Amino acid sequence: MTDDVHVHSKPEGASLGASIAIFLFLVIILAVFGDLFVFTLGLIGLVITFAAFYKDHSADDHH
Repeated sequence: MTDDVHVHSKPEGASLGASIAIFLFLVIILAVFGDLFVFTLGLIGLVITFAAFYKDHSADDHH
């Protein structure tokens, strides 16, 4: 017989603090080495990427 027991563990990966630090580091890199156009597009890309990552992992925590 198979038990339908699901074990939910904390997802592997960076913690929230580490994610914020990485995000800020990447924004600083964009600000220092990019012009306004590259900074704007890069910031939009970073926000979308980190928001999608946070949404995926925050949904896993509430089960």
